[in-house]
Amino acid sequence: MHTFVMSLVLSLAPACSHAATSANTSTAPAATASRDTAAKPKITAEAAQQTALKQVPGTVLASELEREHGRWIYSIEIQPTDRAQPRKEVEVDGDTGAILAVEDEDRDD
Repeated sequence: MHTFVMSLVLSLAPACSHAATSANTSTAPAATASRDTAAKPKITAEAAQQTALKQVPGTVLASELEREHGRWIYSIEIQPTDRAQPRKEVEVDGDTGAILAVEDEDRDD
């Protein structure tokens, strides 16, 4: 009888181990999905561009989303309507939509 019980325990051990591993694996994608959702900026690229164009009227030449110091920042390059003015780089906070900086862009870029 003792041999039968021991055989039964040993035969069930891998099945229990597999079930525990499967349970852990099945919850991982859900945790990753919630992290990905939380990590996205609250405003869209289009909204950031419109905010930048209110500050510097002109034409958007390029737009880039970067993660800097734990926050999302849109860098938007604009050619002002007055073409005599240098290109501008406008930085917009990806979560609040606030203008963070407006700088002249180098002509060499």
